[in-house]
Amino acid sequence: ESTAAMNYMAMAGWDEQDMLNGMNGVLNLAAAANEDLALTSDIVTDSLSAFHMTAADTGHFADVLAATATNANTNVAIMGETFKNSASVAGALGYSIAAGALAAGLMANTGVQGSSAGTALKNTFNGLLDGVTLTSEAFGEYEYSAVRADGTMKSFGSTIEELRGYFEQMTEAERVANAMNIARAYGYNGLLGILLA
Repeated sequence: ESTAAMNYMAMAGWDEQDMLNGMNGVLNLAAAANEDLALTSDIVTDSLSAFHMTAADTGHFADVLAATATNANTNVAIMGETFKNSASVAGALGYSIAAGALAAGLMANTGVQGSSAGTALKNTFNGLLDGVTLTSEAFGEYEYSAVRADGTMKSFGSTIEELRGYFEQMTEAERVANAMNIARAYGYNGLLGILLA
């Protein structure tokens, strides 16, 4: 099993020292999650790269996934499916693995898991990049953007907290309509799972 795990590490470009540095985290995560070691290695190496992390970050990465799997209705394999569709975009936007795992866990608690959750996250990220007009009888129209004036992204956590402030003022129908406006038809269910948690 360790050989198969190291094969995925090698395919991800890890050298011998990277493998030695990262193996303990992968082993601990596989044991904690009761997952296949090779599958765990594949998930970790792919997702680390997507979030612009290195083999030295494996222990932290494993801790985040293990904590999410313990505290939400998901597991490491399901999160791996989620990250296949969303981690590269999250990483490109500068979002952390902690933010990605928290979002995956919140969505999983509402039944949005795996590739559906990954699509929801990707669509949410895309919608936030474009900026969105939030509408409600309570406040009228508000132009919301997750992009700062200097072109950098607000943290995902800050963005969600700001959006929650607006969504709390909306009726149920307005919440669904605004979530669809941000994350489109294939993502609004996951965004609502995050915002209303």
